[in-house]
Amino acid sequence: MKVVFHYVLWGVWALAIALQSCDSHKPHPPVTNEAGLYLRLDHRYDSSALELNRAWLPTLLNQVEINHCQYYLSGFALQRTDSSWLEFPNAVFYADLERQTQSRWRLAPSVPAGTYTALRFRVGLDSLLNHSDPASWPPSHPLSLLSSAHMHWNWNSGYIFFKMEGQYQRPSMPVNGGFSYHLGGDEMLRTVILPFSPLALEGPETDLSVHLQMRGFFDGSHTHYITDSSSFSHSALGDRVASKLAYNLASAFVWKGRVNPL
Repeated sequence: MKVVFHYVLWGVWALAIALQSCDSHKPHPPVTNEAGLYLRLDHRYDSSALELNRAWLPTLLNQVEINHCQYYLSGFALQRTDSSWLEFPNAVFYADLERQTQSRWRLAPSVPAGTYTALRFRVGLDSLLNHSDPASWPPSHPLSLLSSAHMHWNWNSGYIFFKMEGQYQRPSMPVNGGFSYHLGGDEMLRTVILPFSPLALEGPETDLSVHLQMRGFFDGSHTHYITDSSSFSHSALGDRVASKLAYNLASAFVWKGRVNPL
């Protein structure tokens, strides 16, 4: 009887394991987005979606291939019709284009119903966030060591606000070179204000759409010609290349309007 009993127990145990294994292979229901106000940001080059590692993308003075791009956005706010600002101080976003070229971030769980006329944010981090200790943030936070391992200077106190690396080609020579631009430091913080026609916001979920036109990084108001002497910048004090590119970057964001949630 003991032998039979043990066989019965073994059979029940095996059946339980089998059922558990089958259940683990069942498709899980899709995760639904929480209600709230979202920013949806699409990365473009000209009119088409940006493709990393695509040679060659045209600029006014060079051709480029973008291999890596990462950056931080913070300081979000919406402007009311009376010119005051509704701020979202806890919204800090980190983008890594190697992971995805379209990003969707939650600005706030809700937004007061009303009419708004502009979106404001910063490319980079204010001084308080910039000089915070990456180890002090929880693992899920974009400023934590897990997220910022390649976006924080260990030789300098602060984060890299924007990083782009790739290859370039001179139009007059078929010789390729590499470029590496790391923009950071308090003096490289740039504020973006995108005005729009009065927009009434209400309801449980709203998406605000913005495009980042990467060609503007090179061909903005300060057209950048990549040469051997201007293909590298780590934002040293007085670095004119970094300053020029930071201004170009701030002007490369384009308001696209309110869109239906994903």
